Amino acid sequence: MAPCEGLVPEANAKESQERDAHFTNVPPGKFKDRPACFDVGKTTAGWLEGKRIDDNIGPYWRIHNKLYDLTDFAPRHPGGKEWITMTQGTDVTEAFESSHIKLTAEKILPKYYVKDIDTPRSSPYTFHEDGFYRTLKRKVRPVLEKIGQGPNRQILLIQDGLFAGFVTLTVLASVTESYTFAVLAGFVLAMNIMCAHNFFHQRDNFRMYYWDFSLLTSHDWRISHGLSHHLFTNTRYDLEVVALEPLLVFLPKRDKSFLQRYAAQVYEVLLLPFGFFVELIKRIQIVATGQTTFRPENLLPFLELFVMCGLASSAVTGLKLWLVVHAASSTWFSGIGVVVAHHHPEIYHDGDTFRENPDWGLCQLDAVRDRIEVKGNLFLVCTTFGDHSLHHLLPTVDHSKLDALYPAFFETCREFNIPFEFLSHWELARGTYQQLARNEPNPNPPGYKVKHD
Repeated sequence: MAPCEGLVPEANAKESQERDAHFTNVPPGKFKDRPACFDVGKTTAGWLEGKRIDDNIGPYWRIHNKLYDLTDFAPRHPGGKEWITMTQGTDVTEAFESSHIKLTAEKILPKYYVKDIDTPRSSPYTFHEDGFYRTLKRKVRPVLEKIGQGPNRQILLIQDGLFAGFVTLTVLASVTESYTFAVLAGFVLAMNIMCAHNFFHQRDNFRMYYWDFSLLTSHDWRISHGLSHHLFTNTRYDLEVVALEPLLVFLPKRDKSFLQRYAAQVYEVLLLPFGFFVELIKRIQIVATGQTTFRPENLLPFLELFVMCGLASSAVTGLKLWLVVHAASSTWFSGIGVVVAHHHPEIYHDGDTFRENPDWGLCQLDAVRDRIEVKGNLFLVCTTFGDHSLHHLLPTVDHSKLDALYPAFFETCREFNIPFEFLSHWELARGTYQQLARNEPNPNPPGYKVKHD
């Protein structure tokens, strides 16, 4: 789809009023109210089209204050054509900076330069040469030149082993018609896709499609997770936050109901098994309405269903087992994903007071926390979203290489007087529900407090 195809450049009055009403009780932030197309539906297609309208740069790609035409470069992009084509018409500054640690991409860009642009960016984030983020990249660059930033043998064995375990348990569940095996298959599938999430951040590779054996898709998550959540964490541009509303409201809205603030701890657990099925229904809807195209990997979960029905004594039994597998997977994945990294009263959420220095790397640290229990254990790191701060700062670096970057990261934190520290899993889980109850913005910028001598 071409940029803004089928869309009116300015939302009509009713849509504008609906968007304004949605955020009436969120204190003004540093972003526009929300991407312009969110009223179409909280989908990845809507997010991209809304960003095209908000960024308003025509058919080009914006990086900092320059426009580029990357049309001819897209087929040659080392990370895969998709990353380029789906972001046409948007400001990709954050994606460009966080995806390229080496300087190779910066040297190529001038070939595709179109013109300078003086309109302000939709994003408030900065990437100054002497700022935290670019300093961190300079420090990790020589380390990655020695060890590489791709996967090592250990993580490949973990990933392939998890997939093999899922297949084995699924077959056993079907042949024995055991719901216990089906639940175990679902849990292993959840760990499989958590690990595969590491691979869809990287250049195109077959392991990223392990993700598509769930009811989620790697293509959609490259948008909702890679481009939205990772780049605009805990803001109203973060689809992973906004899409949960009105059931789970993490932003400090003053109009949160009593149920939203205090009953979420109960009904969240009841909703966990259904999350993946909701995403499947949404995807069928946007494909049917032409907002996005059907992709071959979308058939993988239905291939599972076909095999399970064939192995079980009846199609009905196979269907029941398939539903249990994906309900269990949804429960495990969502239950871990919500509580392990991003929600706590001391973590920044849009509406809180924004930091004075909007360096993108510092803003990422404001919106992320890490658990001490999983540090140093690669299996736990890649199956429970561990080393999350470094992963947010350097998303295209394989999880197996992040541990080696801690010395450079800690050195950068000391240089900028940032007291980075780990939290316990329990503290983050407890903080998640405290954040759901919070309906007043933090008057002080949340995040790590700068040390003063």
